[in-house]
Amino acid sequence: MKTIILLPPSEGKADGGNKPPLKSVSGITADLIEAIKEADPKKLYGLKEKALAKAVAVNDEILNSKTMPAIERYTGVVYDAIDYRTLKNKSDFDKKVLIVSGLFGLVSPADLIPNYRLKIDKLKAAKLWLDSNSEQLKDRFVIDLLPQAHKKAVKYDHGIEVEFVLKKAGKKMPAGHQGKHIKGRFVRWLIENNIADSKQFKDFKEEGYTWTGDFFLKEI
Repeated sequence: MKTIILLPPSEGKADGGNKPPLKSVSGITADLIEAIKEADPKKLYGLKEKALAKAVAVNDEILNSKTMPAIERYTGVVYDAIDYRTLKNKSDFDKKVLIVSGLFGLVSPADLIPNYRLKIDKLKAAKLWLDSNSEQLKDRFVIDLLPQAHKKAVKYDHGIEVEFVLKKAGKKMPAGHQGKHIKGRFVRWLIENNIADSKQFKDFKEEGYTWTGDFFLKEI
C-alpha cells in the first residue's frame, strides 16, 4: 500500500513565478474563485489596509498570474525545516507528499500553482473538497500531519495522525506553533529514510521529542 504524507499549506507564500498561468482549473476551484469575488474581503481575509489590499489583488489575478511548483510557493516554518532544496531524493518527496490546499484540493509538491489567499475554513472549502480528496486517498496509508481545520477536508481508511505534544509540570499541551519546525524535520526524516511504518517512528529523536506509540512528546 502506497504511503502518502499529508501536509497543510503555509499561509505565507512566495510572490511571482516563472511558469505560465494555469490553463484550466477544477470545477471546485472555479466555484471558489467566484465565491471569493463575491465575499466581503474584510470577513474573508481578516486583514487590514495594505495587507488586505494585497490579498485582494493577489486573488483578483489567480487565473492570470505566473505559477511555480507548490513546494517553492509555500513558505514558512514547516517548509523551511523540510529544506526541500537539499533533499537528495526529491522524487520520493514529490511522490509521497500531498498538500491540502483550500483552493486547489490535494496538491503535489511539483504541481504548478499561482499565488493565492484562501484559508480552508473559509467559504466551506473543506466541505467542498472532502469527497474529491478522500477519493484520492483510497487504498493509501496516510501519515496525517494536518491541523484540525485541514483534517475536515479529508477522510481515509488507513493511516495515522501524528501529533507533537509538550508536557510541562505534568500537564500536556499541543506543541502548536512551536511544533511546526519539528513537523518539517519529521517529514524530511520520513523521506530520507523511506519510512512507511509507524513502528519506525521510535527511531526519530530530534529536539527532545520521543514517540510514545500514540504521539511525539517533549518534556519542558
